[in-house]
Amino acid sequence: MKTEKTDELGEHILKVKDFFIEFTKKVISLDGAKLSFELNLSELKALTAFTDDKKKCTMSELARNAGVTMPSMTEVIDSLVKENIVERQRDENDRRVVLVELTEKGKRMRKEFMDRRRLELINIFNRLDRNERKEFVESLEKVRSILQKLNI
Repeated sequence: MKTEKTDELGEHILKVKDFFIEFTKKVISLDGAKLSFELNLSELKALTAFTDDKKKCTMSELARNAGVTMPSMTEVIDSLVKENIVERQRDENDRRVVLVELTEKGKRMRKEFMDRRRLELINIFNRLDRNERKEFVESLEKVRSILQKLNI
């Protein structure tokens, strides 16, 4: 029946999603042990929510990029402001909008984290041979393409 196949597909998707979440947590926690600073997982997610360290972001952009709620992101940003990692500003064109920007300290921390994460991923994927890496990338691209067709 169609519903059985749909349920089975849903279960597979959830398993893959859960795996990627756990994989991401492991990569982030491995990085945390090798950084010159200490931030918790939520704070590291907030750092990576900045798509460009020169860009000011709204709270909603940061929350969406990090995959968390606005109240959660607000709490994390509060702690990062106290540590002088980010600063809040009002949008000059719309005073209701709060923009968040990385400080110089925050930019250095984000760069260190992103560089460390990149090295960690290289080390992880170097365990695969060239063909396995190629197959993995092609599989991810195929999934991305399918999801794009579905407008997800």
